[in-house]
Amino acid sequence: MPVIAQPPSGGAQLLDRTVILLDLVADGGVEGLSLKDLAARSGLNTATCHRILNTLVGHKLLARDDKKRRYRLGARMAIYGVRAARGPGIISRCEIALSRLRRRTGDTTHLMARFNHDSVCLDRRDGECIVPTLTGSIGGFVPLGVGPGSIAMLAFLDEDEQDYIIRANLGRYASYRNLTEDKVRQLIADTRRRGYAVDVGELIPGIAGVGLPIMTPGEKPGAALSFTLLCAKLTSGVLEHYGALLKEEIDAIVGQ
Repeated sequence: MPVIAQPPSGGAQLLDRTVILLDLVADGGVEGLSLKDLAARSGLNTATCHRILNTLVGHKLLARDDKKRRYRLGARMAIYGVRAARGPGIISRCEIALSRLRRRTGDTTHLMARFNHDSVCLDRRDGECIVPTLTGSIGGFVPLGVGPGSIAMLAFLDEDEQDYIIRANLGRYASYRNLTEDKVRQLIADTRRRGYAVDVGELIPGIAGVGLPIMTPGEKPGAALSFTLLCAKLTSGVLEHYGALLKEEIDAIVGQ
């Protein structure tokens, strides 16, 4: 790939350089690009390139794989991309469903989307009782394999893709109450058998979750709807009922 010409000096120079690096990373694919690659392709010196990249990582515009020392687009870029296409996009299509699910149950509802190896919260409706969640807020993210919405998407990918994502995230799982590869694979099997993903206080004590992927015919699951609720609400049949509510709304979304 040819070296990109340097932008002219001036007040906009830093912004120009930042955009050049973002464009290069965006074209770098799932594996991302190393600092050496980015410096060579941008024509920037290594120190300048490293400084800009660190700032972008800090703002979640880029993500850094510390093992492979490569950069890829960050979770915040997924949010921006979806908002730019808000009209016919997934957020717009799910707004009514999120509000209706929240109104019917009183619990917090989420729209999650897959972005590289992560699951990102694109939208949510807070329930009557404010509960802690894994993503924290819109724009928050977790590794694919962590939490019901995330597992719901991972479980219905093909096995080769599941293996690739699990291997990529192995070093991150331990931060979530010592989640292991074996546990993630068991959650995948349980989700495929049940049809929806469930967590009952295993990731956040006292907090439960239910998630179901948004499956468009012929496409891989790229998004999911989920609930977060207090474990104290889990009387007989509640999980099954919430799974059925999610399926009803997702069927309507896919049929739009």
